[in-house]
Amino acid sequence: MTAFMPRRHLLAVVAASLFLCGPAAAQDAVIAPRPFVAEPILHPIPRTAKPMKIGVIGSGNIGGTLGELAAKAGHTVMFSDRDPALSQGQANRVAGTRSGTGEEAIAFADIVLVAIPFGAWPAVARQYGAALRGKIVLETTNLNLARDGAQADAVIKKAGNTGDAVAGYLPGVKIVRAFNAAGYGAFAKQAGRPGAKMAIPLAANDPQAMEAGTRLVTDLGFDAVPVGGGLAGSAKFELGGPAAGTKNAAELKAAMGL
Repeated sequence: MTAFMPRRHLLAVVAASLFLCGPAAAQDAVIAPRPFVAEPILHPIPRTAKPMKIGVIGSGNIGGTLGELAAKAGHTVMFSDRDPALSQGQANRVAGTRSGTGEEAIAFADIVLVAIPFGAWPAVARQYGAALRGKIVLETTNLNLARDGAQADAVIKKAGNTGDAVAGYLPGVKIVRAFNAAGYGAFAKQAGRPGAKMAIPLAANDPQAMEAGTRLVTDLGFDAVPVGGGLAGSAKFELGGPAAGTKNAAELKAAMGL
C-alpha cells in the first residue's frame, strides 16, 4: 500500500481515478495504528448451503471479526491489509482462511468486505478503484472526526450521508452498506444468538448488492433489515443515531420508522 497511514488493522478497497472530482478534494487522513483485539464468537454459526468467496480488505477489529464469522459459516475467506503481518495473523488465527494482497482479495472475491476508516478512502480509491468496478462491495465505514479529520466530515455532509459519500469514491461499484451501526464486540457476542437475532440494517445502490449483502448478513447469524431509498437510506442507521446498537428486527424497524 502507498501514500496513506490507515489504522494498522484496517485497510480498504475502492475507486482509483475518481479522485478527479467530488470527494477527490479530501486529503488523506493520518490515522494512528491500533492493535487488533479478538472477541470470542459466543454462539454456533450454522454452515451455509451456498458458500461464497469473501475478500476482506482491512483485517482489523471489524474485518477480522466478520471474516471469522464468514469462515465459521462456511464461506471461503481471504484476509488482506496494508500490514501483511496483520492479514497473515488473521489467516493463522481463523481456521480455513488465507491471506493475500488487496489486489488478490479483490480478484478472488464474490463480495469484497471493506472495513476501513473513512479517512482512508482517498488513498484506497486511488489504488483499488479500477479493480473494484463491477464488484460487489460491502462497506462498514463510519466517520470518527478526531481520527478522520474535518475534510472527511465535509465530504459526508456534502453527500448527505456516509453511504453516498463512500459511493462518490467508487464509480461503477455495486455497494451495500451494513455492519456500521454497532461495535465489532457486539457482532462477535450476538451472532447466532438464540431467540430473536440481532438485526443488521442494510442499504444499497444496486439490487444484486442488496441481495448478496442480505444473504451474507443472514449467513453470519443475524436478521437482515433492508432499507429502501438507495444508499441514502443508510442515513436512517448512522452510528450514534436511534438505530445504533444491539436490537432485534422489530426494535430496529421501529427505531428507523419503517
